[in-house]
Amino acid sequence: MINGVLFVMLALVAALALVAWSRGGTELVSRGLLRGGDMMLNFGLLIAVSFLAAGLIETLVPREWIRDQLGADTGLRGFALATGAGMVTPSGPFVAIPLAVAMLRAGASGAVVIAYVSAWALVSLHRLIAWEIPLLGARMALLRFALCLAVPILVGLLARMVYRGAPG
Repeated sequence: MINGVLFVMLALVAALALVAWSRGGTELVSRGLLRGGDMMLNFGLLIAVSFLAAGLIETLVPREWIRDQLGADTGLRGFALATGAGMVTPSGPFVAIPLAVAMLRAGASGAVVIAYVSAWALVSLHRLIAWEIPLLGARMALLRFALCLAVPILVGLLARMVYRGAPG
């Protein structure tokens, strides 16, 4: 997709390449581009597969169900469902963000999708179990989790009030 974001990113790459060239010539530019290419190879397939999965989910889950469960008129039930979905969405942004896009395109309220993304970011169960409890200890990790549990719903409600024109 060619849009303004792509042009901004291309301009950023060009500016960084100029800085690298001024500091170390073509060798530094080549090294930086090779490292970026390595990252693109490592993550590119994951990103592509995530978007394919999001597209399949979008086509498999009926739009009517999305509108009924996550639409603008679902009230607290929609925010609670989105929060629960965000809590159990595995992995990082390669999975969560394409799913959020698929929800929007299928008819979910923008405010509900904001609650989903907030839940994924703040109260992810896989991160709590795999990282926070083992490294921070159960008491601190569970306290942080409990204090953040209401935030996605509150953020979604605030988004609904502030941004009535949210997509969906």
